[in-house]
Amino acid sequence: MMSGFVRTEIKQFMDCFLPVPVTGQLTGDCWGAEHVLPRDQDNGLEDKVLEDPAITGKVNYTYWDGTILYDKDGCGKYHMFASRWDEADGFEKVNGTGGWSGSLAVEAVSDHLYGPYDQKERLLWPDSLGGLGHNVYVFRLREDDPAGAYAAIASDTRPGDLFTTDNLDEGKWTYRGLLKLDRGHFFRANICIILRPDGVYELLNRDGLIALCEGSILDTFHLRHENIWPEIKGLPTENMEDPVLWYSGGLYHCVVNQWSARTAFYIISENGVDGWKLADGIAYSPLRDFIRYEDSDVVNRWNKIERPGVYLEEGVMKAMTFSVLDLPKEEDKGNDGHASKVIVVPFDGEALNRFAREQYYGKQNQKV
Repeated sequence: MMSGFVRTEIKQFMDCFLPVPVTGQLTGDCWGAEHVLPRDQDNGLEDKVLEDPAITGKVNYTYWDGTILYDKDGCGKYHMFASRWDEADGFEKVNGTGGWSGSLAVEAVSDHLYGPYDQKERLLWPDSLGGLGHNVYVFRLREDDPAGAYAAIASDTRPGDLFTTDNLDEGKWTYRGLLKLDRGHFFRANICIILRPDGVYELLNRDGLIALCEGSILDTFHLRHENIWPEIKGLPTENMEDPVLWYSGGLYHCVVNQWSARTAFYIISENGVDGWKLADGIAYSPLRDFIRYEDSDVVNRWNKIERPGVYLEEGVMKAMTFSVLDLPKEEDKGNDGHASKVIVVPFDGEALNRFAREQYYGKQNQKV
């Protein structure tokens, strides 16, 4: 156990984060603001050396998103799906397209959950809008779904475009068109889709919209809620983004971030559609010290911590991924020694399941 770290009683979601194992080494000889140094550059997905492109000709990349799937039936590797753009553009290129708005969908693989992840040379869908993809989210399909074995969603810069593949190792993604909703067009950003234990696909987006699809992922989703955020007592309703949904321990879980407050919240439901409850405390915040390393007193304090993703094994969360930036987005101008990357943080999913049952049912009336 790391020096100075003492595990306490679980009183909020954030208490379930665990110290990060050091995959490579902790080093301060790398890009980034002082508050993210030293760090392990082998954790997650990162362009380690930001060289001057005018001198080297090298394109430096900055990364966002970061869904992880383990391919147990293929090469036995961890596959991370993310978006990338030219670091020279800064976070958002001024007076033109570029930055995150011109990001491309990519894949990286690793032998280990925490990394290092090596980016594949090929874009996920190079023949579709030149590989354009942001809010990249990848998930497994139902075994009998004729669409394939895996699906990917690209939103925000694309209007909820759907891609599928039969094999992660081959990396051949087929464009399937727009996601379908029975009410027609909807704002398709920060889309998350899960395969529920009842075999139904459930969709949640940043607007709190929930829709279900009982057939193939190619079929039409049926709207269940326009916006669940106002229905949850105590939950903010404005400036919500980046919801991530999952099922574990008999309950549906969701973390959603209020970007203006730089605070994420944790909500729970028994059926995943309604009856959502806000749990005590917060899920995470860059204003709190929760990204710590094993056997060390080192804490990384990223300025932006967004786009949460969950990694589960046998139905239990083992880690979360985050897109992180070392300074405010508007201050990242490119070629300035600052960038974003994807990090992987271990998580005690068993402890969370116990906390969730207590929060939802009460300590005296838990359902098992």
